Amino acid sequence: MKVRAGMTVFSAVSFWLIASFLFALLEAGRICCLNTCADMSAALAVESVCAEYQPGLWEEYHLLGLDGAYGGPEFSADYVTAVLRERTQKNIKAEGAGGGVSELSLTAAGLVDYRIMTDGYGSVFLKCVSDYMKENLPVEAAQILYDRYNGETAVEEEGKLEGSVEHAQNAIDEARRQQDAGTPDGKGESAAAGAAGNPNADPLSDSQGQTAAAKEPAENPLEVALAWKRNTLLGMVMQDLSALSTKSIRLEDSVGRRRLMEGTMREMPEISWYDKILTLEYAGKYFSDCQTTESGHALAYELEYILCGKPSDRENLEGTVQRLLLLREAANVVHILSDSTKMQETLAVANLLAGFTGNPGIVQLVQIGVIAAWAYVESILDIRALLEGNKIALIKRKDQWTSSLEHLSDVSGKENAAKDCGDGFTYQDYLKGFLFAMDNQKLSFRMMDLMEKNLSLLPGYQNVRFDHLICEMECRISFAAEPLFWRFVVVSAPAMKEHEFMTEKHFSYYR
Repeated sequence: MKVRAGMTVFSAVSFWLIASFLFALLEAGRICCLNTCADMSAALAVESVCAEYQPGLWEEYHLLGLDGAYGGPEFSADYVTAVLRERTQKNIKAEGAGGGVSELSLTAAGLVDYRIMTDGYGSVFLKCVSDYMKENLPVEAAQILYDRYNGETAVEEEGKLEGSVEHAQNAIDEARRQQDAGTPDGKGESAAAGAAGNPNADPLSDSQGQTAAAKEPAENPLEVALAWKRNTLLGMVMQDLSALSTKSIRLEDSVGRRRLMEGTMREMPEISWYDKILTLEYAGKYFSDCQTTESGHALAYELEYILCGKPSDRENLEGTVQRLLLLREAANVVHILSDSTKMQETLAVANLLAGFTGNPGIVQLVQIGVIAAWAYVESILDIRALLEGNKIALIKRKDQWTSSLEHLSDVSGKENAAKDCGDGFTYQDYLKGFLFAMDNQKLSFRMMDLMEKNLSLLPGYQNVRFDHLICEMECRISFAAEPLFWRFVVVSAPAMKEHEFMTEKHFSYYR
């Protein structure tokens, strides 16, 4: 008997259904694979773009940022987009990237949001700096520095006097003129007698009995201090003015004076005290001062520029020394006020200088002037010591005090300086304390000024600008792929358009 082989309609339909199901599964698996390929290609493209960070900034200052101007004078997000598209296209077309079953085509790529280093009035820059320094300074060590810098501010407030050397000397001169004219101030001799009977009275707290015999002291500390003040401050504290740096820069195009490019990210980082301390430690590490000058930099006294913001090294050093003088005067006043022996000395001198007036108020004013004069002379010696590389304690102990009230003029020579305080602060420590009290915007902008000026001196970096440096970005990249296995799904298969894949990637140079 002859048997014919054949396929029934049911078998054929079953085969088509099974085949369509298998092809649908294959297409679904392919879509998952394509999605993974799209994500990997996008991540690789973004990292490839950001790997082209500004090399000079890293080599000189160990900070990372993508130059949105690519070495040119103008910033544009379109430059970054063009590079992103080019890198993405190269990734998906590269050998071994998939092809065939995993073939993708790029449909769109661009920046969604980005952040520039100058954003947030410099807070972004400070965050980048502090992030780099976090591995170098633990919180416990930073807390010690925080307390020290806050101590400087407290001392300045505590050491303020209601009077000055000039006021005291003017009061004495006016009293002498009145005496010579025969018009005494009318306080009588009883006040003078009271002072003679209570030579230890403190005129800052007791107005009783503050005059004495009209005997002149061997040396008038007010006149000594006024004579010192008539000299230039740098001339008083520097051994050789001819050795000062003559470098200067133009400030017209500085970060704080030009119109800055802005990123599109609106949320800005907050700067904590820890971030500020880390920034100051970074500044001490990467910027010079008058004791540690660097060749090849636009300015020699860089920390002084950050503090004062003047165009020349000399102006910045003058401003820094003046600021240092104010702090040391206040600190030395605090020391004198806390030392009963020194207070008795100042009272005795005040009585000798102003006792002839019979006016306790004038004696009190003169004592304040004597305290200020003594503190001023000691402060000049302190600054000399600091500029020579020695340490000076914020508040000195008795054994760390240098000058004598009876012989202030004996230390006028430039070779004289205050005693070194082994547990004290260095010149740079004091500068960091001043910078800690600065406004964050000024601090960050002036640091960026110096970096720009220094980098522009290197070949190929003439156009470097911190408002061109992207430090964080959000990118969106879209891909498409033609259906492959779906075309074999023939049973009630709807028409399928191309597959679309969109991925967003975030990249930041700091945490």
